[in-house]
Amino acid sequence: MAVKKTKSTNYRRVRFYIVAAVVGAIASGVSLVAFSLLVFLLGIPVAQSGFFSIMAFGIGCLVAGFTAGAKKRQGGLSTGIKAALLFCVPVILIGLVLNGFAFAATGAAVAEGAVQTAGSSAIGVGTFGKVTLAVLCGSVGGVLGVNRNGGF
Repeated sequence: MAVKKTKSTNYRRVRFYIVAAVVGAIASGVSLVAFSLLVFLLGIPVAQSGFFSIMAFGIGCLVAGFTAGAKKRQGGLSTGIKAALLFCVPVILIGLVLNGFAFAATGAAVAEGAVQTAGSSAIGVGTFGKVTLAVLCGSVGGVLGVNRNGGF
C-alpha cells in the first residue's frame, strides 16, 4: 500500500534544509562579528572591509551545505547547493530591498546629473557572483558533510 504524501511528510523532508539555512545564517552572523572585531583591532579602512562580508557570506553557505549534507548523508552536491541557495535567497532579497531604498533616498542627486554608485559592492560582486559563491561553497560543504565520520 502506497503512503499518501501529506503536508507534514513534505515538511519533514525539507525541514533539515531549513535548519541548515538557519545554522548557516548563525555562522555568517558570528563570522561578521569576528571580522568586524578584526577590522576594528587592526585598523583596516572601512573601504577595504567589504571583502570580509563576502567571506562571511561564503562561510555561511559552506556551513549550511555542511549541515544539510551531514544530516541527509547522501547526495552531497545537490544537498549542499539546495541548503546554500535557501540561505542565499533571503540575503539577496534583503540586499536588493536595501539598495532600492538607497536609490530612492538619493534620487535628487540622480536628477541633478550626479553619477550614483549606490548598490555596488565593495569588490564588484553582484547578485550573480553571490549566487555562484553560494553554489560553490554549498556544494563543497555538502560533500564534506556527507563524507565526514560519524553522524548527527
